[in-house]
Amino acid sequence: MAKQNSKAFKEERKKASAKAMYIGTAVALVLIGLTGLIVWLVQYNSNVTVYQVGEQAVKKDLYTCAYYYSTMTSQDWKSQGFDVYQDPYEQKLGETVSEKVREKFENWGEYFESLTNDGLKFILVMQDTATKGGYTYTQEVQDKIDQEWEALQQDKPATMNFQDYMLRTYGAPIKSKTFQNYLTMYHQAAQFYKDITESKALFNKYIGGTAADFESTYQAHRDELDVVSIRYFSMEDTPENAAKIEALKNAADQKEFGALCNEYKNDETYTKEDQSLFKDVTLMQVNQVSKSVISKTLTSQKTKEGDICYSDYKKDGKTFVEIVCVVKPRGKNMNAYNESDVKQWEFGAMGVLLEEYYDAHYTTEVSQKGIEAFREDMIIPQEPTTQKTTTS
Repeated sequence: MAKQNSKAFKEERKKASAKAMYIGTAVALVLIGLTGLIVWLVQYNSNVTVYQVGEQAVKKDLYTCAYYYSTMTSQDWKSQGFDVYQDPYEQKLGETVSEKVREKFENWGEYFESLTNDGLKFILVMQDTATKGGYTYTQEVQDKIDQEWEALQQDKPATMNFQDYMLRTYGAPIKSKTFQNYLTMYHQAAQFYKDITESKALFNKYIGGTAADFESTYQAHRDELDVVSIRYFSMEDTPENAAKIEALKNAADQKEFGALCNEYKNDETYTKEDQSLFKDVTLMQVNQVSKSVISKTLTSQKTKEGDICYSDYKKDGKTFVEIVCVVKPRGKNMNAYNESDVKQWEFGAMGVLLEEYYDAHYTTEVSQKGIEAFREDMIIPQEPTTQKTTTS
């Protein structure tokens, strides 16, 4: 399905400004020159539309940029079983990925397409809404764009053209103009989103959301938006860990549970004091952390401080146990929350209202011809090899 490429690939991409991406470790690479044939093959059908959001068409070159730069190489997917040096469409999603995702997608390639589509929909809808509403971007946006562009230029060898560098660094020969366009789109969308979600007045102006809308959204989505504080700890279910697991399960209260978490923090997942504490988070956020069905237990109105629930899950063929202790249970109603909690569930409600806004004002469509062209031209990087040097 995808074309093989003998170019070296950095396993982790450089941290992009304002995107919380992982910093790549420098590796000495053996770089092999490009041939005109490969570039021609990758750019074939570059103007075909892959994805449509409302009236805005995403061409293959921009889609490729978003797929490689902001999806496939943007975080450490390796920990979830993805091998960047193998065809993503030939790799099944493993047990470390949520069951809901595994039921929906056949392989990593399709999952990455979905993430790319969601990201592009967010960018294009935010940009379009801002333009129609007469929103004015600040200088801060341009500064972020300039900073990320300059950082990339500093990393690129002076003798290498931009397209070759992107191929060797991110796995796709992304053009300079396309990349700059994508950076502009992303940072403009991010700034607009930040502004409207930090002000209910701006949110109501551009998206629509009165006090009554927020209250009705909260009432309809309480099992996602109610706020809790918990301690969460997981460890492999082995004979060596059996006593620790039992101690956590039978902790007298949340203070003892927290002390045990700190005592056991040398587990590979926990290295800092109080890393187990998730303070004032929505049930939706708990669901994103939990790998089993624990969040369903926390939705119960009967849950009280100190309650402990646990369940097991599979990862890489091993069984793990995750244990949660309730520090602060969900409120009985919206009036039970303090100002900080209200901001938390209101932010979650904005997410729900945004999804409704997307669906009401923007249709999306993936072009079968376009996505097939994208998949056909995909390059599979080869694992980097360290260059050996000799001294005379």
